[in-house]
Amino acid sequence: MSSQNSPTKLSKKTRNLPGPRQILALWPHVPLAGVLALIGLLNILDGLSVPVTAFGQVETLTGANSLSALGGTAQIILGAMLALVGIGLLRRLVSAWTLSVSLLFVTVAVNVAQKNWGVSLFLQAVLLCVLFWTKRYFTRRTIIAGILFSTGGIMGVMAYGTIGTYLLRDGFKPPVRDWTTAFYYTIVTLSTVGYGDIVPVTREARWFAISLLVVGLGVFASAIATAIGPKISGELNRLFNPTLRAMDLKNHIILVGDGIIARNTADELRRRGAIFVQIVSKKEGTDPSPHILEGDATDDTLLRKACIQRARLVIAAREDDGENAFIALGAKDINPEVRVLAVASSPLSMRRLKLARADLVFSPAAVGGRLLADLGEGGQISAQFQDLLEGHPKMA
Repeated sequence: MSSQNSPTKLSKKTRNLPGPRQILALWPHVPLAGVLALIGLLNILDGLSVPVTAFGQVETLTGANSLSALGGTAQIILGAMLALVGIGLLRRLVSAWTLSVSLLFVTVAVNVAQKNWGVSLFLQAVLLCVLFWTKRYFTRRTIIAGILFSTGGIMGVMAYGTIGTYLLRDGFKPPVRDWTTAFYYTIVTLSTVGYGDIVPVTREARWFAISLLVVGLGVFASAIATAIGPKISGELNRLFNPTLRAMDLKNHIILVGDGIIARNTADELRRRGAIFVQIVSKKEGTDPSPHILEGDATDDTLLRKACIQRARLVIAAREDDGENAFIALGAKDINPEVRVLAVASSPLSMRRLKLARADLVFSPAAVGGRLLADLGEGGQISAQFQDLLEGHPKMA
């Protein structure tokens, strides 16, 4: 009896395991966020002089050797910033991607300049290449996230410069004896004024000044791009592309997707005269309507362009369940009152889409299977679907 029940129990456990589609939906933001968070934690532990025996054979993964003269303070600051961007990458934020690239680029550049070849430099370079390769996956822009990462990056750079200058005080001429002077030198360096009244004279102090300048310029540039970049881009698009017209819609539907289900839904909405905006990956082969937007619907900017603040319904009908989940989360983040209908490619994804704050979840496979079973048992179908059963669908 037990041998007969065990296969059933095993199959139920197997059903709960994530499938390939769900696993692929975690790439690349989840592994990259985990790696950067781990790197940040190792830097913090290294700065606090906490032994980490599991990683005893590998140097601190992102700690530039030029910063070793600063003691644990620089490592703690760097670790905290990397942990912060790891959290941002988990949500596919552009600002987090930009800050992480800036931090890794500086550590790689400083190690190369000092000819510190080793496992640490190799891992840094690989991670930097992966970030550049996966840039297209990080498209979310939110005002709060932009302000948070910009402010955190600037404060981290200011703290790094002030503390580093004070700890290396004897490496400057004249020596830096107080925190006010250290803060002054940081401001002068980051603003590229260069009065020349305080000059680094030792090798460690010069490398510190170089790293401070490069890190600071990178962080400040990314902060400016995050804060005003989308606004400038939008103004330039309206200036050089006068054919673009701002949408002024209300109580409409936003349909996301360009697969077979999304196309059929768009045809049906068009036949019924419904007001809707469709977001597609590419406009090739779609109806040349001015209410068709091209781009990534996980980008909040595109959803706002589709007037999601005044929409009544968002239909997430992409072929990837993971993307539909992010669309649902993004839509609710911008407009908590909008209703979200998410399409699931399989019944197993329905519960996960509900966890992503979708109000309604529709699985064509599950619905179709149930209807076929009902028809096979002699059941009846609603009259409005009779034309589909007879093979003569009503056309617009």
